[in-house]
Amino acid sequence: MKPTWYECDQRYLPAHHQPALLLDLLLVRDAGSHKVLKGTGLFYEDIIEGNRHISALQFQQLISNSQKLAPEGDLSFRWGDNLWPGHYGLGSQLLSNAPDLKCALQALVQFRHTLSPLLVPRVFEDEHYCYVQWLETCCDLASLRPFMVETSMMALTSLSRWQSQTSLPWRYGFSYQAPTKGIEQYQVHLGEQLMFGLGVDVMVIEKCWLERAWPKGSVTAFRASWHEATQLNPESNSGFCEAVYDWLVKHIQQPVTLPDVALAFDMSSATLKRKLKKHRTSFQQIQDQARLHMCLYLLHVKGMNNEQVAQQLLFNDLTNFRRAFKRWSGLTPSASRQQFQLHSLAL
Repeated sequence: MKPTWYECDQRYLPAHHQPALLLDLLLVRDAGSHKVLKGTGLFYEDIIEGNRHISALQFQQLISNSQKLAPEGDLSFRWGDNLWPGHYGLGSQLLSNAPDLKCALQALVQFRHTLSPLLVPRVFEDEHYCYVQWLETCCDLASLRPFMVETSMMALTSLSRWQSQTSLPWRYGFSYQAPTKGIEQYQVHLGEQLMFGLGVDVMVIEKCWLERAWPKGSVTAFRASWHEATQLNPESNSGFCEAVYDWLVKHIQQPVTLPDVALAFDMSSATLKRKLKKHRTSFQQIQDQARLHMCLYLLHVKGMNNEQVAQQLLFNDLTNFRRAFKRWSGLTPSASRQQFQLHSLAL
């Protein structure tokens, strides 16, 4: 099946939804709307009218402005704390009616392009645990990635706490190193189960929490909303970078080249390169990310040894595998295992 996607300059995000919520958090601090909206192509009146849509690039500019206007370091957590269920159409309705965590995660994945348009969730399970990985969808977030990771993890943490009426025992792994300042924000809002420098942004929880009933949820209302939602939105398109990533993961055991991906996406190699550049990334960058994430999954979730992982990813020898892994993550495979064990994320 040919991949389908939306691109970073496609205007499909309602400006009066999540962007408006972020804007309000700045306005209460007496930050003028013109400063928050600078460079976005939006005016405050556009948002009030409720019929303007923006692209992922415009949304990123809004977030970048907001981050500069709120140097205290807690804006991402405060935004995330209020982000879901929100008032964003059928997706929000599903989150409001979700009878348990498993259903809420299904709704987040199905409506990720509206509920979490810049950093989308990928959910998978093993025998004991559920993993929620956060992946860039439209374009490379660069310096904004930590901000959006904080927002997304806080949003899911807050939603699950609000619906279940208890704090769920989430564990948090971050692709980036611990901040030199502001680590207390993570501890205050997310707790003590934190691991930095992991190479992937992921939340982990025991599977026993997935189907534990939520007092505020409704099985019947959720099923009815799901039926309505899937009738109106039978397919959930991916962002362009997400689509390329997914295709590479599905073909991870094949010697894939850029022309192979271009053929799968029904475009020339030159066009694919141009699109990747427009989305602020490259084929090598996405391929390295896909291979690193697969390595981490095989090493720490499936429990494979170096030889088995190297074979799965078509490395000729262990030396090349170790060298590549260190280039991707900054750690050797053995050091990565030790980190997992040290932080109780060895699952």
